Amino acid sequence: MTIHPLFSVPVFKGHLCPTEYQEADFDDILTRMFLDSKLGDFAGETGLSTAPNGMNLHEIPELKWFWERIDYAVRDYWVNILGYRKMAYVECQHSWANKHFSNDSTAEHSHRDGWNGRCQVSGVYYFKKPKGSANIRFCNPNDYILRMTPYEHMAGIDTISTEVTAEQYDFILFPSWVRHRVPPSNASQRIAISFNYLGYD
Repeated sequence: MTIHPLFSVPVFKGHLCPTEYQEADFDDILTRMFLDSKLGDFAGETGLSTAPNGMNLHEIPELKWFWERIDYAVRDYWVNILGYRKMAYVECQHSWANKHFSNDSTAEHSHRDGWNGRCQVSGVYYFKKPKGSANIRFCNPNDYILRMTPYEHMAGIDTISTEVTAEQYDFILFPSWVRHRVPPSNASQRIAISFNYLGYD
């Protein structure tokens, strides 16, 4: 007997460890940016976010080392894992940082939403992720169908999802249309860098 797991969504996890100086620069930049943000100011986020004041971390010269490595990983994921069209340009469109304290969370959402959500690959980099902080959960696009099947236990009110564990300095890449969420954490000072990429002819 053969079982075929159909309709999988390939999610990629990598690791990007900064040098001591790179981490200090990154930390200084984000600390100053978070001073201008307010708790719950970004839709779906209960913590702090740099997004309301701009989604352009990828344009900061001091972070060029970081984005060069993320660019390479995204392009490899685009072509060799997702099998997307080999376009000439795959570029970052939006990038921002979210900071969670104890019990903060991110509501279920996707990054592909209408004209302003023009992106095909999204990702998250865990700049700070202390032990006990929550992991991202990817929602199953077949949730509605799965609830029609006679499983032993009820699925509850949240969309059926799969947790992807990550440590500090890990990054995760995924198709932008995949809905995801982050449940409340027991730990404080969790900083995640989120980003969206768009492919051009």
